[in-house]
Amino acid sequence: MQSISKVHSRYYLAIFVLASATLSYQILITRFFSVMLYYHFAFAAISLAMLGLTRGAMEVYGKPERYAPERVGVEFARHASWFALSSVGAMVLLLCTPLIVSADSAAILVLAILAFVWPFTEGGICITLLLTRLPYSGGWLYAADLLGAAVGCLGVIFLLLVIDPVSATLWIAALSAGVGWIVVWNSDEVRSLRLSGAVALTLAIAATVHTGLDLTGKSHLGVFWAKGEEQAGTLFERWNTYSRVRVREWAGKAPFGWGLVRQSDARVDQHYIDIDADAGTVITRFDGDVGKLSYLKDDVINAAYLVQPVADVAVVGVGGGRDILSGLVFGAKQIRGIEINPAIFEVLTEKFADFAGHLERQPGVSLVNAEARSYINHSSERYDLVQISLIDTWAATAAGGLTLTENRLYTVEAWEDFYRALKPGGLLSVSRWYDGDKHRGEFYRLVAIAASALQRNGVSATELRHHVVALNVGNIVTVITRPDAFTDLQWQEARDRIQAQGFKILLGPDVTFDAVTSTLLSDKADSAFFDSLPENLAPSTDDKPFFFFTSRLGDLMSVNPWGGINKNNIAVSMTGLLIIAALLACGYYVVLPFLGLARRMPLSTLTPPMAYFSAIGMGFMLIEISQMQRLMVFLGHPVYGLSVVLFVILLFSGIGSATVGADTPGPRAIVWRVTVLLITILAAGLLTPLVTTWTRSQPTDMRILASVLLLAPPAFCMGMMFPLGFSVWRRHEALLPFFWSTNGITSMLASVLGMALSFQFGIAKTYALGVCFYVVCAIVIVAGRRLNPIGIPAAKGEVRTGLLTQEKAAS
Repeated sequence: MQSISKVHSRYYLAIFVLASATLSYQILITRFFSVMLYYHFAFAAISLAMLGLTRGAMEVYGKPERYAPERVGVEFARHASWFALSSVGAMVLLLCTPLIVSADSAAILVLAILAFVWPFTEGGICITLLLTRLPYSGGWLYAADLLGAAVGCLGVIFLLLVIDPVSATLWIAALSAGVGWIVVWNSDEVRSLRLSGAVALTLAIAATVHTGLDLTGKSHLGVFWAKGEEQAGTLFERWNTYSRVRVREWAGKAPFGWGLVRQSDARVDQHYIDIDADAGTVITRFDGDVGKLSYLKDDVINAAYLVQPVADVAVVGVGGGRDILSGLVFGAKQIRGIEINPAIFEVLTEKFADFAGHLERQPGVSLVNAEARSYINHSSERYDLVQISLIDTWAATAAGGLTLTENRLYTVEAWEDFYRALKPGGLLSVSRWYDGDKHRGEFYRLVAIAASALQRNGVSATELRHHVVALNVGNIVTVITRPDAFTDLQWQEARDRIQAQGFKILLGPDVTFDAVTSTLLSDKADSAFFDSLPENLAPSTDDKPFFFFTSRLGDLMSVNPWGGINKNNIAVSMTGLLIIAALLACGYYVVLPFLGLARRMPLSTLTPPMAYFSAIGMGFMLIEISQMQRLMVFLGHPVYGLSVVLFVILLFSGIGSATVGADTPGPRAIVWRVTVLLITILAAGLLTPLVTTWTRSQPTDMRILASVLLLAPPAFCMGMMFPLGFSVWRRHEALLPFFWSTNGITSMLASVLGMALSFQFGIAKTYALGVCFYVVCAIVIVAGRRLNPIGIPAAKGEVRTGLLTQEKAAS
């Protein structure tokens, strides 16, 4: 038996640092893609990383002489240096290329693959070398890999609070090359030592200089082009894991409005805030005179103030403070502004506070940096109006499972939360995009959500029309709902005020719009009705929180059947393209090598480990994505969702991996481990929705504790499975890189398939599918342990030819 002591401690440090750097770089790429391209390209970064890691593993597998055990140190140092250089090079190429892009530009995806798969390939070679070419050390090396990834996930979040992403990339690259130097520093490999040292030192100097330029506000390397437009006139810029927030000059003096019924002659000073170079709002110069802002009464997003008098208001999504100003104009006594993004909060309350008139100091106004549902759930405050005006930053609409934020405002359960925060007779006002016959999907879905939430609140289906009002100006629709029915007198007075203002009434107690909305506000809106519609307009729920996506799984490549292209559905189409790409990658990196091996090895020997490592890749990723989606809103911040969920899963998976020793466990130990695994992941799947419902009003620290308790046991057990498989099948030593690459490429498939399945079937069923894959793992490893007893040495006469390794079975 090979001993754990034969692996030098520097290799544990090496795999820890490379895993941390790889995951940090992946997160940084999502930020660059989000700003410069579109959010669905950001989601593609996950697939690019996994594809690169798989290519690296196959490189090691296909060249066993070059990557022999005695060359681990020198090859690691060389490829760590190339990871550092290529990661910086790809970033610089992206920043300095004036990309002219469209939301559905496939050419950009090809460019991203060519540029960014390379550094991940280099990182994949490094990690595969350490996991498969060193003496077997039980689960300790894999544990160091997972712990490094966990630290990288958490570390980059805090790093972006201090420095810009370009500086962060340079520091990560310097650290990667530096650990390569550590691996070979006392060896005779002078060339590798010099290369690693030179790269690490050069990048460290560049990182120091660039960080200093950024912190002092001087010109430095950054985003010069974003979504095809030059980034000029920047007054302020702040990056974080939510977004890049930029304040720029606004030349026009005409008042900015979303749905103005008439253009005002007033002239105001304004700055424009753009979020990841796409979504935007304005900061208006305010000197305390609300009379200068009377044009805000002409914006349909403020129509709720005309429906009935409002004293206490909750504004979800403060942005540049425009809705806060609207509350002041209409005479609201208490205004609570809730803003999730700390960078926007900083813009409004610090950097441009004087320009904005220090809104947080205005009588009755208070601002809080929090996620709306979380804040409302654990707050005792009650309001006459909860206003949600066009809240989406594209971080939610198209980034996929890792950055769902605003989607969680547009679910049935969210509206139930908001209804509970209303005083008797209070209103919930939600404004979204609308374009007549070309873009009705969001309007219909708002009505569907309202109908479902009101019915859960005790309103009968036949009375729904007395609780819903929809108003329109231009391409904006505002849907106003009230848990208490409008009386005839209340509606008559409200209708007179609305019509006098010039807003178009689409829905009201005595106003119908079309057959679809009439059915939605009746007892006929059953599953058969929603299935009959050309788009998926069923009310979005916390289990299916994809409000913006109306495509079905079967028509991912289609456009809006009502005549216009739904920009959000392009992201769904990108998911379809990624699924196709992942399947092709599986065919190239898994199926073809498997078929070649099958001609040289018995299927009974080859199939079990292949099925096992494939099932681990699918199961781990499906469960991880599902839990992240479920706990995002529960924890209150997408950063908490990323840091807590991903960090806890990786951390406890690493701890679980470390429990697998260098000696192969006996049959009873294997059965015990897989039994505990299945029990814990089943229990977590059943308990998560119950626990999150019971504790949703608890303080943040208690909700984090509840999340950790839900995640830690299954993560601990899932972490045991990979090193356990290596232990059981380590007799096929030459195939270990292939097994590692199989795990990586199936994880890539699961990352995009999990999103598509969540779109169609919901998060709970996607989680259940992940459990099923672990059932396959359990069956395969228990059966494989019996069919292939451990301790048999590698077959003699092993022949390596290209990608394929021939293993001759001992007679």
